[in-house]
Parts: sequence; C-alpha cells; structure tokens
Amino acid sequence: MIDPALYTPSKRMRFMTSALATTSSGSFLVSKDTITSTSRLPNPVLEGPPTTIPRLDLTVLELDDKELEGMSKNELLEASKRMRQTIGVANQHIVARDGIIESSHATIVLQNVFCERQSQALQAKEKKKNKTSRVALSMGGLGRHLTDPEWIAKTEEAQKARDAEAAAKVRRAEGREAARIAKDAREKVWKDIKAAHEKAVAAWEERCRDLRAIRTRAKDLPKKPVRPKKPKAPAVEEPPAGGDDDESSSDEE
Repeated sequence: MIDPALYTPSKRMRFMTSALATTSSGSFLVSKDTITSTSRLPNPVLEGPPTTIPRLDLTVLELDDKELEGMSKNELLEASKRMRQTIGVANQHIVARDGIIESSHATIVLQNVFCERQSQALQAKEKKKNKTSRVALSMGGLGRHLTDPEWIAKTEEAQKARDAEAAAKVRRAEGREAARIAKDAREKVWKDIKAAHEKAVAAWEERCRDLRAIRTRAKDLPKKPVRPKKPKAPAVEEPPAGGDDDESSSDEE
C-alpha cells in the first residue's frame, strides 16, 4: 500500500502532466508550443445515474413503529432483508455519483488549464500588438506642438531605436548566413576527410591481404590508418537578442 504522505500534490501534478502528454486531445495543454485557435478540448460529457443500477425503493423506510410491532417474525425478517437491499442499492448510487463528481472535477481542471493557456496566448498577442515605436503627440497628458523641443527629441530617439533595431536585424541575418556558409565549408572538408580515410583503409586492407599471402607475421603488418577528427566550429561570441541559429558540432560517424 502506498503511503499517503508520499503522494504529494507535486507528484500528482507530475502524474497528471505525464498522463496528459500521452493523449492526442490533451497533450497541447502541457506542451510548450503556443496554443492556437485549432486547439480544442473534447466536448464535456454530461453523465447521469447509471441505468444498470436499480432505482431506490424507499417504501420499507416508511414503516412506522406500530406497523413493525404488528408484524410477525417472518414479516420482520422480510422487511429487514428489503432494508439491507435498499441500503446496498443506495451505496451503489453513492459510488456512482462520487465517480461522476470526480469526473466533473477533472473536466473543470482541464478547462481551467485550457483557459490559462488561452489567456497566455492572448496576452502575448496583445503585448506584441501594443508594442509600437511611435511617439505619442500627447506626453504626460498634456498637448505638444510639433515644434516642441521635447517632442522632437523623443521623435529622434525613437527613430534612432528603429534604425538600431534594423541594423541589428541585418547583422543577425549576415551572421546567420556567414555561419551557414562556414558550416557548409566544414561539412565539405569533413566529407573529403572521410572519403580520403576510407580510401586509405581500403588500400591498407589490400596491403595486409598481400602481406598475409606471403606469410607476414601479424605484428609486422602496418597499422590501420586513423581517421582525423571532425573539424569543430570556431568559438564565437553569444549572438545578440533575436538570434535563432544554433549550430551543432557533434561528430558524424
């Protein structure tokens, strides 16, 4: 039996997250990808009492003391039997309703997570939409003339920021292009190295066969050519904000 003290809320969250990640309809709730208009939860299922459970017969509970006193032993036994059956059916209804409530709570939790993801996506969209480099004509709640020195200074500052961002964007694009060209060059050199190594190994194998044919001892055979290491990318400075290229330097076999 699992110790309830070990079944902490954080573990329950991990269990729920891992379970959601394996489903096709709810995996987007725990994904890092931005939620879109096509991301939808399945329609809720409205459950009622199961039809397989018989309806409660409460007539046995309506017997008063006088009726019970006038019953024979067999009648009392029959009434007791009916009462036990009624309690058993009532327990089945309680278990079924507890399951329905638990399912409804789970649906509410998923809907809450869905609403949170939608709010995050909407907030990101609103933040991006509200980001502007335009200079407001009204600063500090007061009007300004177009010839006002403060307004002119703000306009020039905003223009410099736009120019700096445009220049940074060009530099990032040039950096990505240079990195791509350098990577292609390294890959070409690496392919040439592997081809030369394979050729050298083939010549070495042929040479070893010829030497074995004339009964040359194994220790006197030439050593197998060693393949050079793959050229590594040169160390570069961290790319400026907005860069999105990560070059892999793992060796290919």
